[in-house]
Amino acid sequence: MFYSGTLRLLAIACFFLSAHGLLSEHELQSLCPKDRGFCPKKASQAALHNRIQSCCKKVGKVEMKFCLPLCGYNTTLEALDSGLGVKCVSQLTTWAYCAADANDNRECCKAKGVNPECLSFCKGDVPTCDLKSIFAYQPCLKQMKAIVECHVENLSAEARFDPAWEAPCDWE
Repeated sequence: MFYSGTLRLLAIACFFLSAHGLLSEHELQSLCPKDRGFCPKKASQAALHNRIQSCCKKVGKVEMKFCLPLCGYNTTLEALDSGLGVKCVSQLTTWAYCAADANDNRECCKAKGVNPECLSFCKGDVPTCDLKSIFAYQPCLKQMKAIVECHVENLSAEARFDPAWEAPCDWE
């Protein structure tokens, strides 16, 4: 139990120090001599999760708060295909916006071979106002790995999303 708590505390400290630019990856690794890959990797994952979650909480619909577990850079196709994924399909526009964090990553996506009809995901501009439009994007799900890689590779040190942003259409 002590070891588990110690690791959790170390991960939190690493996250805080790396998220605020106080330590480089090399410095973080020196803090974790017995598990050199643990601290930087966990800190990075936590920072990514917190970044997108912060955006989804700020700009997402309050009544859709139960969808927050799906708002992440590591959300799987299986999770999107689950019962929760189906209930939260109206949040796709918000997730795309938050993942891009106000960046236009279309050039990166093109370089990774993302199909032209899926490039709106790379910009975070996915107007899904009805089920028909959502089903039109279904082929893009197979390209989410490349799209998410572009989003993560192009994140700035500070969040850039607009807290006043609203989805371009309302679902009833």
